[in-house]
Amino acid sequence: MSDRDVERIAAHIHAEELADLALILGNTFSPSGHERPLAEVVHQWFERNGLSAVLQPILPDRANVIARLNGIGGGTSLILNAHLDTEVSGPEYDWGMMQPDINRQGAWREEERLFGHTILNDRGLMAAAMIALKAVRDSGFRLRGDLIFTAVAGETGMAPVDEFQGMTYEGKGVGTRFLVAHGVRADYALVAETTDYGLSWIGCGACYFKVSVPGQSIYTPRSFRPSDLREHPNAIVKMTRVIEQIEQWAREYEARHSFDSPCGRVIPKVVIGAIRGGIPYRPNRTASHCAIYVDVRIVPGEDPLRIHRELEAVVAAAEVGARVQLYLARSGAHGAGVEPLAHEIRRSYRDVLGEDPPATAPSEVVSMWRDINVFNEVGIPALTFGPPRRKEEQTGRLYLDLRDLTATAMIYALTAARLCGHSPPG
Repeated sequence: MSDRDVERIAAHIHAEELADLALILGNTFSPSGHERPLAEVVHQWFERNGLSAVLQPILPDRANVIARLNGIGGGTSLILNAHLDTEVSGPEYDWGMMQPDINRQGAWREEERLFGHTILNDRGLMAAAMIALKAVRDSGFRLRGDLIFTAVAGETGMAPVDEFQGMTYEGKGVGTRFLVAHGVRADYALVAETTDYGLSWIGCGACYFKVSVPGQSIYTPRSFRPSDLREHPNAIVKMTRVIEQIEQWAREYEARHSFDSPCGRVIPKVVIGAIRGGIPYRPNRTASHCAIYVDVRIVPGEDPLRIHRELEAVVAAAEVGARVQLYLARSGAHGAGVEPLAHEIRRSYRDVLGEDPPATAPSEVVSMWRDINVFNEVGIPALTFGPPRRKEEQTGRLYLDLRDLTATAMIYALTAARLCGHSPPG
């Protein structure tokens, strides 16, 4: 790849075009579980720009998008992957979170700063990958291998539980699994997400648990309050013992499973993310049932069943008759064979920004789920790479700097052009 090729690609990456696309994507109302409206916007953009793309239905209201820039043959293929979903919307979110709806809040621009959680996760990086593919095409550079863009549903965390049943509530890689199960494959995959410019091919998995405590429904005037909480009739009160046990265990669990990896320090964390019990508009009886919902991150190679049994022992120590149900199990993964992709990202980073990228990614990046896990699990070497989420000093607001986003689009484009010129691995 010559200096002239680099210049030609750079000439087709325009910050204003990128910002406009990111804001269009960020302001398309398309909550998690209902990603088709955004998928249609992405698909139409490719069609308007003369690029081959298909809409891949999953459910009537969920879909992926696949765009392809075909190579001339005999080269390495690459997937540029980004996710369509950001957050759920609806009465459960409004009541449970008591904060502005992220999807309705959308995205906005203040000078060179792009704000809004939809932009941060993940539509700003989706726009960068889309512009990168278009720039490679418009430059006239001839790829040997195929360059494939995928916009996927259901990357963020959800799982069917209680009355929330069916594929609408499936997350943690459901769209990417659908892709690879239906023949969308490549030699490598680059997952476009914010990483502070670090590279990570390690990702934690996740287990979701429902922990239930029984109680008795007793009318308030007839209720009683024993000195021993284990004998309390109210399941909500008894649950406090379970929460205390889990919080103590979580601190020890995180310390025991943390380790330093080539990509950064992995710290698998535990969060109690929801609680249910009683009837809000009828609090005149003790609760006969209370449930909490726990997210336990697991390191690559960990057995979800072992974590299930460990958590059962933890809650049993509360001595309140608690039951544990595992309702999501997604394994983490450690990518193998990513070196050619990592090499080209680092090389392109130096070309664009004039220095080496950070040696490692932030701990939270290496310790979370990203769809690199799906690709690495099926044998497609994958890593995640992207710009930082910057923070305003005075307000604490997070944003993407348009200069970072433009540089990232260029890095994606150069990486793709170079890698797809390689002979296929093996």
